[in-house]
Amino acid sequence: MNARSVGTVIVSALVALMVSYLVVSGAGDRVSRPAVAPRAETAYERVIRTGILRCGYSPWPPYFSLDPNSGVLSGLSKDLSDVAAKLMGIKLEYVQITNGQQVQDLNSGKIDAVCGDGPWVISTIKHIDYTRSYMYAAVYIYGRADETRFQTFDDLNRPNVTFTGIDGDLSSDLVESNFSQAKISTMASTTDPSQLMLNVTTGKADVTIIDPLAASLFIKNNHGKLKLLITQPVAVYGAGFSVRKGEASLLNTLNEAVNASINTGAAERVLKKYDPDGSLFLPVATPYRRP
Repeated sequence: MNARSVGTVIVSALVALMVSYLVVSGAGDRVSRPAVAPRAETAYERVIRTGILRCGYSPWPPYFSLDPNSGVLSGLSKDLSDVAAKLMGIKLEYVQITNGQQVQDLNSGKIDAVCGDGPWVISTIKHIDYTRSYMYAAVYIYGRADETRFQTFDDLNRPNVTFTGIDGDLSSDLVESNFSQAKISTMASTTDPSQLMLNVTTGKADVTIIDPLAASLFIKNNHGKLKLLITQPVAVYGAGFSVRKGEASLLNTLNEAVNASINTGAAERVLKKYDPDGSLFLPVATPYRRP
């Protein structure tokens, strides 16, 4: 091989080496600079953009009452939620959800918030953020009208006592935490709350835990069959809105709407509509308005 041939081979090898380097280097650049996915829209941003908040609710008369014929939704919690939405200048789109499924529905984006919600099952506070409350409701023990066995909570915490409850609701949660010695018969989370009281009046269970507004509606329609057994409440719960954990902007906005509904007296007017004598709810006091 002469000198010219040797030089040609060397030049060809160098060219091939450079091309190989450029290809590898370019590929390396592409690998090290991946495309950045667009940031997902938050619930707050979606609400502001559309002017609509998709609010989950579970039928629970008379807080949320859904007319099966007309499809019209009404009730205390709906009215209170509507007041807050009006003050915010947005519309509410009510989406029916299953009681106890709030965490999944919020995380999946099916809904932006839950209306009339509170930590009915205390363990949900790990997964959901709650606004301040626009009112508080105590829950009590109810039994048959002729019941005489139970005078104290200790009387109820016994193996021969049967509670009735609904899965994913305080009616079950409070039995497990406060009356661990008693039995409990539970029903699916889609069960109408009136069934709790029917189970008691028909003898399927001895007692149930429920709020006085729901109980008063049942007693009105079933006179002489159910009564409050112990005047001391088992627990007191606040009601407001809930949002997905970490949705700080939406949480703050809803908190201010709840504050406004309280401070303007709008929430109190709704409560008086359902509780004229003030015996069923504990309103949230405010120092900012005159009586």
